[in-house]
Amino acid sequence: MFSKFASIRSKVVVVTAVLSATSTAVALCSPERSRDPNNQKIVIVGGGTAGVGVAAMLRKSGMKNVTVIDPADRHYYQPLWTLVGAGIKDGASSVMDMKDCIPSGVTWVKQAVAAFKPEENEVTLRDGSSVEYDYLVVAAGIQIDWDAIPGLKEGLEQADSGVVSIYDHRHAEKTFRAFSQLKTSAQRMLFTMSPTLIKCAGAPQKIMWLLEDALRSESLRDRVRVEFWTPGAAMFGVKHYSDQLEALRKERGVEGHFRQQLMAIDVSKKEAVFKNLDSGEEAREAFDLLHVCPPMSAPQFIRNSPLADAAGWVDVDKHTLQSTKYSNVFGLGDCTNTPNSKTAAAVTAQAPVLVHNLRRLVTHDLSPAADTAPADLNGHYSGYASCPLIVAKNRVILAEFGYGGKLMETFSHETGKFPMRLLGQDGALQQRFFYWLKEQFFPLAYWQMWIRGYWYGTNGPFPPDVTKKD
Repeated sequence: MFSKFASIRSKVVVVTAVLSATSTAVALCSPERSRDPNNQKIVIVGGGTAGVGVAAMLRKSGMKNVTVIDPADRHYYQPLWTLVGAGIKDGASSVMDMKDCIPSGVTWVKQAVAAFKPEENEVTLRDGSSVEYDYLVVAAGIQIDWDAIPGLKEGLEQADSGVVSIYDHRHAEKTFRAFSQLKTSAQRMLFTMSPTLIKCAGAPQKIMWLLEDALRSESLRDRVRVEFWTPGAAMFGVKHYSDQLEALRKERGVEGHFRQQLMAIDVSKKEAVFKNLDSGEEAREAFDLLHVCPPMSAPQFIRNSPLADAAGWVDVDKHTLQSTKYSNVFGLGDCTNTPNSKTAAAVTAQAPVLVHNLRRLVTHDLSPAADTAPADLNGHYSGYASCPLIVAKNRVILAEFGYGGKLMETFSHETGKFPMRLLGQDGALQQRFFYWLKEQFFPLAYWQMWIRGYWYGTNGPFPPDVTKKD
């Protein structure tokens, strides 16, 4: 009897040992999620304006475990490229090494993302490895489709082609070189707009106005036809500003060709092929200088992912910036389907909202209420975007608007914030001040404050109340 009992006991001991070893192995492979809200693992895909800004704000808010995934060696302040293209700013002032822009305490994974696995809370990298997360922020920017227009890449790479674009660091510098070489002999300068969603929709005509103004300052304007070719039916997407730009176009003798899409470039003949979007007819137009706004789209690895909508953009709630498909995923910046203008100013308004809502979600998910009710994400993005429309050196029309084209002008007597609204929106003094903001102040605020988490757009260095609905 005792031997039988001993045998049973030994078997129990063996089973217990096996279960103990198994549970230890499981614990090592699948560590229990930290209950500390500040220690949740947040992974940010993209190290551009949106990604770096959110990373800095998260760290500043107390989050300890933040990772940025981006393969780039350099970080760019792209709003300067218009001024670089006009010879007003040096290209070097728009770039810093990425390692100097990643916020202190943030882990940088210098890899490209290949795929998302949101069901497994995992991001797959191009080298085959993966990164796990508790929460994901997608801030991957927009993809420029240089190959979409035949002849464009060839023209940009050829030094004497007359084909230029400010939508790339290298090409922006070429823009002013080409203009300087051609300004005394050129007869026709064409500036195009893209039919797709693009970043900074005002940039294609900002460079046009600046170079047109440069021709005037050197008494060369009468020799050159300056032309704006756009697939749209107006100068700008918000009527209030479009009317001002249309009046300016007529006043300064700029030819407007509406409902016209650039289809191809014959570099050897210096001819651009345009399609009339109403008649379908195509025509070849000779040029001396051709500034191209290239087509753009959502990055391929987002388009092919479960996070995307039918058009390929990260599908998020336009106010909370939370994914409509996965509650622990957020998105901001140019890669999302929020119906705002894709600008750096929009990102400065989105980032505080996202950080606020992400922190609320983390707190909710770790509370007993997580199993009974959804999180109350009360941070609200109004669609704010800004486009400083440079219409001459020292002159800017400061376009600021939200969803549906609603005017949200910071300095306006009607819509502005105190004390900025005391200045007013219109007038020569105001336009000169707005130009100073664009050329001098905003770059300084970006490099010294934004990438460190201390700049909040129209609120300056003061964190906004993102629960207010404008």
